[in-house]
Amino acid sequence: ARQLGLEWRAAPGDSARADRRRQMQQALELAAQYFQARLRSPAGAVAREYLQSRGLREDTIAEFRLGYALPAWDDLARYLGSKNVASDVAREADLIRPRQSGGYYDTFRNRIIFPIEDASRHVIGFGGRTLDPEEPAKYLNSADTPVFKKGRQVYGLPQARQAMTEAGYVVLVEGYTDVLALSQAGFRPVVAALGTALTEDHVRLLSRYVETVVLCYDADTAGQQAALRNLEIFERMGVNAQVVVLPGGTDPDGFVRERGLAAWHELLQTRLSLPEYQLEMIFSRYREQGPEGLTQAASRAAEMLSKVRDATRRAFLAGRAADRWGQRDPGKIEAMQRAIAEEMDRRTPKRFPRRADRDTGFITQTLSRQSSGPPPWRWALESELLSLALQEEEWRQRLAGLIEPADFSPGAHRQIAEALWGSAGETSPSPAHEIVDSLPEEGGCRARGVELLLAPLPEPEEEVIQSGIAKLRKHRGAGGLQGKFEVLPAEAETDEAPTEEEDFAALEARVIAALNSGEMTADHPDVQKYRRLTAKFHGRGQYDYVRPVGPCAGGLAPPGQDLFTREEEGS
Repeated sequence: ARQLGLEWRAAPGDSARADRRRQMQQALELAAQYFQARLRSPAGAVAREYLQSRGLREDTIAEFRLGYALPAWDDLARYLGSKNVASDVAREADLIRPRQSGGYYDTFRNRIIFPIEDASRHVIGFGGRTLDPEEPAKYLNSADTPVFKKGRQVYGLPQARQAMTEAGYVVLVEGYTDVLALSQAGFRPVVAALGTALTEDHVRLLSRYVETVVLCYDADTAGQQAALRNLEIFERMGVNAQVVVLPGGTDPDGFVRERGLAAWHELLQTRLSLPEYQLEMIFSRYREQGPEGLTQAASRAAEMLSKVRDATRRAFLAGRAADRWGQRDPGKIEAMQRAIAEEMDRRTPKRFPRRADRDTGFITQTLSRQSSGPPPWRWALESELLSLALQEEEWRQRLAGLIEPADFSPGAHRQIAEALWGSAGETSPSPAHEIVDSLPEEGGCRARGVELLLAPLPEPEEEVIQSGIAKLRKHRGAGGLQGKFEVLPAEAETDEAPTEEEDFAALEARVIAALNSGEMTADHPDVQKYRRLTAKFHGRGQYDYVRPVGPCAGGLAPPGQDLFTREEEGS
């Protein structure tokens, strides 16, 4: 703050807003208890019959805290009044709404109630399914409030969180009952969006727990359109996405109730990466339309491939696209390869730099491009933890005992963590602004510290923080993966593999820094070593790749996962 010439003090309204949020959460919890009690009452018989008709057991109803809102206009409003909940608090939480003639009426009436909880099991909103066949709005969700945003939350997160973390993926479905049916059947890593299109905030939330999100689509046009839109989101967020396609006319709820858990697991084995799914949809539409179909398919495929940011992955998918279009016909494969290449070339902006521009710093530029930094999910997690440690001294002390500076990405984040953790061990910890002032300016470290110090800080949730720490420690090392590698059998030279003291990421950082400063030249032994190791780890040809040793090694390529590794035959 001092670097920016700003005075550092808490915002005057912070405590008032926090107090207001607590009041709203208390009102929402009272409402959840009210709805549960009404479901168990004699007046809730019709709601209980409906839930039984959907095959839901008592233990599932209790675990997800399902309830019932009576048809009466102001039953909840009167109940909250009896509990001394201020009407303006209940209104802001969207539990009641104002009448034109004065007074208030209940937001939810004659509906099955699905409480929506955050990761810490605080009730933050509700969804309601009408029991009135004449009601046009079959489902109703709470409006956005200071404690609830539909575009940032998912249903069933606290129940699914442990299973998601263990499985490494989560299935994202559309409806509340899809979550209930799958969870009851024994499939726990499942959550639902809240009646909105997928957003970056949804993906950011889920990426705290998993590396892969599996989307459920119907085999219809809407699903195809959603796939292309969602592909852009996942590419921007750096999160792996897969798709499982449901048989026509079914949803996860009906599927698992009719066919069972074993059939559901078999269906999951057919999942594709999101780009591959999109290609399948494109080709199924144009395959039988002759030369014109090839042109249209190539154009749509190129449009989809342009959303894929990684060039190597994009080239791999283009090859896969041609193979799938040609179906073992060399002529068709070659025709699609040429058509996609021409279409991609047409879409690529042309640029003709001067020779001097191309040659200057060529080696450094090449190496710098290969050093892409931590993936977005890791950068976001580290930013949240460091902001928390900077802005909350109590959390700084706690985090120092839970995570080490070495668990953060090399560079500014690790340097900031070292400074913070060092302060946490002092008898009188230094104020955050003094810690930031002490950071080095080199590499943008101090500027990054100022950003984190001034960043908006969401209300910390213990479970979310613990999960984030576990994920960072699991993927300790540069780039979000362990910094140790196993070269495939095609390369037998293992004497140059990085040691524990000097892993590949450390060598890469040292070489790039030395080239930039002029301390090394292209013929330096370390530069030559780095180039040889890069060839091993990244391959000499289009499909020569290596696999990491560590957390990814066990389940390297789950069905449909868009991973581009190839083991040599017999390895």
